Amino acid sequence: MRIAIFGAGSTGCYLAGQLCLSGFDVSLVCRPTIKQTILANNGITLSDYQGFLQTVMPNTMITDIEQAPTAYDAFDVVFVTLKCHQVSSITNTLIAITHSNSSIIFMQNGLGSFDAVRDALSHCRLLQGITPFNVLQQTDGRFHKGTEGVFTLQKNEHTQMIQLAMQSQNFGCDLYQDMTTVIYGKLLLNLNNALNAITDLPIKQQLSLRASRRQLAGAMSEWLKVCKAANITLHQYTKVKPQWLPVILSMPNMVFTLLAQQMLDIDPQARSSMWEDIQAKRKTEIEYINGAVVRLGKQYGVKTPINEAIVAQIHQLEQSV
Repeated sequence: MRIAIFGAGSTGCYLAGQLCLSGFDVSLVCRPTIKQTILANNGITLSDYQGFLQTVMPNTMITDIEQAPTAYDAFDVVFVTLKCHQVSSITNTLIAITHSNSSIIFMQNGLGSFDAVRDALSHCRLLQGITPFNVLQQTDGRFHKGTEGVFTLQKNEHTQMIQLAMQSQNFGCDLYQDMTTVIYGKLLLNLNNALNAITDLPIKQQLSLRASRRQLAGAMSEWLKVCKAANITLHQYTKVKPQWLPVILSMPNMVFTLLAQQMLDIDPQARSSMWEDIQAKRKTEIEYINGAVVRLGKQYGVKTPINEAIVAQIHQLEQSV
């Protein structure tokens, strides 16, 4: 099974590293700077907040696939790890590097980008996946996982093979047939991405501030109301049910610290991918995360002023860098 990671940044390189260590033939479709970093450091180094550390070299790194996609044999599985707003621009390339039995797995945060490309890629099997943990690129080609969780994928024969291989290496991989509740549940947690970028603090430090937590609680409450109006149940990622998260986040610091030990069991330096995008002067995925709350709120008649304000703040940060 030949696997490609299309748009291998922080999350894509972490996924590639785990797949390589699980025995798969993995190719990276990446920026020249990523390729140079990996070559200069003799591979992708994976680390996590629990002390894992290992280095592996991917089979192939491709930087010119847009110019000559036919130079490469078709891949059996393609993980698309680009940002949401980049997905629609690569449909022709994805057609060129896949066959009728290929699986293309879209690993984007938020809502909207998958629906935009579904019809154009009907020649093969389209799946969705999520990364329910934080990954940041560090120095010396190291990609660090700062929070708990395992890659979560939609179930088919390809992903079942991937799950077995990854579990054999103690990486873990969750599979679900229906990804709607999973993705909508992940969006609830992703609402903190923007607030982490706005506060410009490590996530653990940000969550120690009650004012920031209460803003997050308000954004989450709006999303929960939207999902109730849409009659969608959210997948539970934490020890408490989704509807209890705003309540716990709003509690005084001492009570929150006692009740939210799992939420705080993260790397002290972990930050969100949106913070990373702002620092790198890249366009963010805000319209597909908090912006999705606003859009669906209008569709179902639910007011979302907190998420609207967060979207506006992120756009200001994008313009100021």
